[in-house]
Amino acid sequence: MKPITSFALSSLTLSLALSLHASVASADTNLIEKVCARSHDRNSCVAMFESNPDSKQADLKQLGIIALTIASSKATETSQYIKTLLLNKTLDPVVDQALSDCSDQYLDAIQQLGDASSELLEDGTKDVRTSVKAGIAAAQSCENGFKESSGSEILLSRNAIFRQLCNNVLVINKLLEEK
Repeated sequence: MKPITSFALSSLTLSLALSLHASVASADTNLIEKVCARSHDRNSCVAMFESNPDSKQADLKQLGIIALTIASSKATETSQYIKTLLLNKTLDPVVDQALSDCSDQYLDAIQQLGDASSELLEDGTKDVRTSVKAGIAAAQSCENGFKESSGSEILLSRNAIFRQLCNNVLVINKLLEEK
């Protein structure tokens, strides 16, 4: 009789553990859904978090760090892309100047997002908002620099993606402020 009781107890423990794991995983999915429901683009927000396996067990603050890391990576990638474009010596001088300005602005955006990461770790949600908005403004300034040139579409989609990633950070930050 003892082996049956031991087996039943083991089975019950395993069932409870699996149920608990399923409810935790469901809660994590619900947190991502809660964040992304407030995003300007829910689908890209969900895809952003799905691209990072750590987001599945993350709390709200950790999701903020993940979102900042992804946005910062996009800014760094765009900065590198701009540097590559600047190697082209046949660029129109106006486009060349706009790209040069964008290079500086993206370096500033990267710095702002680094500051935002530090601020988020220190629970400075107001400072996070200010830093992320400064990063968004840098990308917008970059885009505005092309309005007088024929190269306005060069960074248009990259800037839009970067702004969306930053807006996801702002959504998380707002949820943290509401706590």
